Amino acid sequence: LDISMRTLFVLCLAEAAAALVTGPLAGAMPSNFQRPNGRNIILYDGVCNFCNRWVNFVIDNDPDRKFCFASMQSSAGLDILKACGRPDDLSTFVLVDDEGFWTQSTAALRVGAELNPAVVSKAAIAFQPVPPFVRDRVYRLVAENRYSILGRAEDGNVPPCQLKYSYETLRERMLDFGE
Repeated sequence: LDISMRTLFVLCLAEAAAALVTGPLAGAMPSNFQRPNGRNIILYDGVCNFCNRWVNFVIDNDPDRKFCFASMQSSAGLDILKACGRPDDLSTFVLVDDEGFWTQSTAALRVGAELNPAVVSKAAIAFQPVPPFVRDRVYRLVAENRYSILGRAEDGNVPPCQLKYSYETLRERMLDFGE
């Protein structure tokens, strides 16, 4: 028991150190920050094909249109990252909702909890009690290898997730559409 408490303490310190390097992992948004039409915002790596597939998955499973999106590399995305205190960090996607901003596994699970079908939301809710330092290790393993999973769009064109949907959907859901 004593060793496991020490291990837990060291892991918690490592998580705190990671937050110092990359910026806060969660927090309040500035009081003057407004979410567009009250929608939650997902910031994603626009050159990451894995991330673009995640955006497609969210759009396809978000019939109530609770989420809008911006690539972290866009001016809209960079402005929101600055408001989160993470201006130079593209290592994790970011969720901004009515309670503040969230990163890593907490962001993924909060998004998943809002999606259909019910199996997705129930699975996300089931994993929320797992301690973040455990969930985030798995998240970072995927995040650090995301380009090797499905590749990287290096041509600077429109993120692939924007090629699947109608003009109206893109204009409504993508904060950086047309940039």
